[in-house]
Amino acid sequence: MQCPLGSYCCMSPESVFLGISCLGLVLGILSVVRPKQSIGLYQRIMKCFNWKVAPIDEPREVRNTRILGVVLVVLSLVIFFMAFSRF
Repeated sequence: MQCPLGSYCCMSPESVFLGISCLGLVLGILSVVRPKQSIGLYQRIMKCFNWKVAPIDEPREVRNTRILGVVLVVLSLVIFFMAFSRF
């Protein structure tokens, strides 16, 4: 089966999926190791869109950020290995 990105993108599909997986891996590790900085990054991004975001229950927010960071790391590794096993 051919990758649908092959005909639309000037880069190879491997490099696109590698970039996506590396970015996800970095953000996932940031969320696991430093969840407060990850929340702060999200708040700064939303500030650019004139939105104010503040957690209601900070300990719960930090816990959920860590859990979702682990999920993001796992999904990024799956994308990484799938990209190199399929293409």
